[in-house]
Parts: sequence; C-alpha cells; structure tokens
Amino acid sequence: MQNNHNELPEALVLTCIDFRFQEKLKDALVKLKIKKYDLLALAGGAKNLANPTKVIYQKTVLDNIKLAADLHKIKTVILTNHIDCGAYGGSGKHKSSREEIVFHKCELKKAEELIKKIFPNLKVKIELLTFDK
Repeated sequence: MQNNHNELPEALVLTCIDFRFQEKLKDALVKLKIKKYDLLALAGGAKNLANPTKVIYQKTVLDNIKLAADLHKIKTVILTNHIDCGAYGGSGKHKSSREEIVFHKCELKKAEELIKKIFPNLKVKIELLTFDK
C-alpha cells in the first residue's frame, strides 16, 4: 500500500504516556473510525487541560491544538484519560472503581468544555481507557 504524505489527519489525539494503554488507544481510534491523526502524548492526558499541575502544560496543549488546526486542518480533538493514572494519583486515590470512572469522565468533560470554548469550530470526542475489553 502506498502512503500518501499529502493526506491530512482527521484529528489530534491527546493521550497519556502510559505504555499500558497504547493498544486500548488504538482500539478506541478504530471504534471512532479515526485512521490518520496527530498524536500528543503527555503524562496525564486530558488532565493537562482540565486540571493542569502547571499553567504551561495547559498552554502547551492549547498551542498544539491550534497548530494542528492551522497546519493540518484537523476537525476533531480526541481526549483520553485512563484508569490508574499516576498523574492523578492512581486508582488508590478513589474509594471505588465506579468513583474513579465518574471522576475521569468529569475531568474529560471539563477538558472538552475548554476546547469548545477556545476552538468552537472543532469537534471533541472523549474516551476513558480501561483495562476491560
């Protein structure tokens, strides 16, 4: 199969650096029918938008989204978080797996709202990656 280097990506994917979820991310992108994408991997994934440890982390993500939109004409941002994220303190920080899931979904929603406010023309999709199949 010939690779066309002039084709543009459909989305920018913001994910965590955690190696345990690379296959889960690929599966999620297949489910979302995203074949070509720019990848931004930072510890904590969407935490860098919703609840950044440092302001510069949020600025870095927003700058990269703007760059991908300007240069690569992305139409969608895919935001991911995952269970047992060390940047958030891991699963042990939560009383139950249900509480952890609700927490991450809220964080993803906060990140989504920020992107929609700053980039109203971009679609946002959110994915919580888990150890489940």
